[in-house]
Amino acid sequence: MLLFFAVSGNMLAQEPVLVAGIVQSDSVKLADIHILNLSTRKGTVSNAVGEFGITVSPNDTLIFSGIQFHTLGLIVDKKVIDRRILKIELVSRVEELGEIELKGHDLDGLFYVDTKRMRDSLPIMGEEAVNFSNQGYDDPTSSNYVVPSANILNLVSLIGKKRREENRQEATLLERKRAAAGDMRREIGEDVFLEQLGIPRVHIEPFIRYCQKKDIINLYVDGRIMEVIDILIKEKDNYIRERINID
Repeated sequence: MLLFFAVSGNMLAQEPVLVAGIVQSDSVKLADIHILNLSTRKGTVSNAVGEFGITVSPNDTLIFSGIQFHTLGLIVDKKVIDRRILKIELVSRVEELGEIELKGHDLDGLFYVDTKRMRDSLPIMGEEAVNFSNQGYDDPTSSNYVVPSANILNLVSLIGKKRREENRQEATLLERKRAAAGDMRREIGEDVFLEQLGIPRVHIEPFIRYCQKKDIINLYVDGRIMEVIDILIKEKDNYIRERINID
């Protein structure tokens, strides 16, 4: 009977339990932090006041990740199971930008004059590219120079502003995709790749690019980190078998 109760008690102790927790950084409660149980491949996201709940078992590995914060890994021990409460402190990640140099373009603010100067400074620009006579913009030095109405100027300004914003967004998105492999490596954390996924350090970014067949870069850029980690877990064995074992 004693053996039966001992075994029964041990089995009950291994049952998954729901743990409540809170995520913060410097006493500030953090929303939208991704919490993933690597052992069960199930996760959740912290709410507006940093609270979350997740089911765990002893020795499960929890991963806490969020933009602008260093990824944290936690192994569930008996203390967590007994208390069923977690208080997680994340460390913010500061990205230092390199120095940039701003150069003026000596623009006068006169449409005709400035575009003519652009033509002189950019020899690859054809005459038609800065010839606005067909659109009603004449040489201001001539007697028939016409100033467009305010409405037309506003419309041109809005169209140009929208196009510049679209171009800026496209350039930003392209740059984020180019940097995604390195950013993903830093956000998820090298320890996860090395210890949990079994990917050698020199293979981390090649492994991420290998997973691009599952559209992992676009998922990461869209902020769908849970799906990204799930793909990494599913593809690690294929990568190790096809790439690392061959090497």
